[in-house]
Parts: sequence; C-alpha cells; structure tokens
Amino acid sequence: MQGKRPDLDQRIQNAVFGLPLVRPDEQHRCLGTFYERIELRISFAEALKYNCSGVLQRLLKENSKYQLLINGQLDMDIMGQYIQSAKQNGVLFAIRNSQYYRADSNSAAVILCADHALNRDTVDALERYPQLNKDV
Repeated sequence: MQGKRPDLDQRIQNAVFGLPLVRPDEQHRCLGTFYERIELRISFAEALKYNCSGVLQRLLKENSKYQLLINGQLDMDIMGQYIQSAKQNGVLFAIRNSQYYRADSNSAAVILCADHALNRDTVDALERYPQLNKDV
C-alpha cells in the first residue's frame, strides 16, 4: 500500500494544477506548440502591417495536414481572413486564448505548424518572404 502513495499524490497534483508542460516558456511563445514544428510564424507587427494571407494560402494548399494557431488577441478582421483560408483548404485551426500568450508587436499572432518537427531555418514571415515588405 505504501508504494501507491506517490502515484496518488502525482494524480492529485495533475488534477489540481494540470499536466506539467515540456519547455513551457517555448510553448507560451509559440501558442502551445514547439519551435521546431513551425512552418510559418506571423507576428502581431507583421499581421497588422502586411497582408500575409497570400503566402499563407499557398502554404496551406501545399500541405493540408498543417494546423493554424491564432492568438485570440488578434484583431477580428485579420483573424477572420486566416480562419477563412484555413476553412477553404480544410486545415484545422485553433484560436488560443491564454494569459501566457502575449500580444506585443514581436509576439506570435498566427502560427502554421505541423504535428512533427520540421526544423525550418527561418520561420518568421517577413524574413522568409521579403516581398511582403514590397507589397505594402
């Protein structure tokens, strides 16, 4: 009976506080996913200044197994464009609202990710697609 006590304590801790996260700081910066799974990351500054929907649309057509994560603090008009793109391409999407997800200019507003590691060298939209800067 004595050996069951630590297991019971751990179950109670998980029930009260939730399951512990692996690399929680990274998951908070990446809307609940890991950096190595990201295909494209659009910051709040990029989402508000540039129209990234064309680039995103192209990536969604290439791989419909991706998932779109959207920060719930993003402007509803902009969020609607990304949701519409996801629906048109049959891609799963989730709107993430948590006190841990920031909404400053460098924080993630939209993340296109996979369920496995992609290990992209560049995931930021403006760095990867500099033509966005010229389209403004």
